Order: sequence, then C-alpha cells, then structure tokens
Amino acid sequence: MNTPSLFLAMLIATTCGLVFHLIRGGGLARLGLYVLTSWVAFLIGHLVGTWLEWDFMRIGVLNLFPALLAIALGLIIANLLAGPERKSTRQRHRRKPPPRESK
Repeated sequence: MNTPSLFLAMLIATTCGLVFHLIRGGGLARLGLYVLTSWVAFLIGHLVGTWLEWDFMRIGVLNLFPALLAIALGLIIANLLAGPERKSTRQRHRRKPPPRESK
C-alpha cells in the first residue's frame, strides 16, 4: 500500500468513526474508541479482501467494500462491548442544594 492510499484509508476510516460517534453519541473516550476501532477494522477488512481476492468497489489498491463491511461490524461490536456510558464523576458526586423552607 503506497502513501496516498494509506492517507485515503485513514481518511475514510476516520470519517466512518466520526459519523458513528455523531449517531451514537458519547464522550471523548467513546470518540477515541470508535476512531481506533474503525482504523483497525479497515485494515483487517482490506487485508481479508486482498486475501480472498474480492475486487468489488476497489479504489486503486484499496479493497473498499470488505473494509467498509469490517468497519460496520467492528463499530457495532465495539459499541456493544463498551456497554452504556457512565456518568462523569462530577455529575455523580454533585451535591444537591438543600430544599427551601416554606414560610
């Protein structure tokens, strides 16, 4: 894989991770999880597509269809394994103001 193809792969994978984060929501840690997952899944999908000699939706040397399929599966699995997002520690330990006394 040459340098322009690598940059295109990173751009496509990052965009997929950002769009998934936009849809699902979450904090900064979730954003990092989704982007990292999409990078790894894109690489694995591309390599599997090369190994199986799939030529559907190729862009230069990139096997786009298996890479996008791997990104979709990887992001869904990462989201399921991460579970629901916890509230931040500031929100959990915030004191509630005392109730006002009525006169």
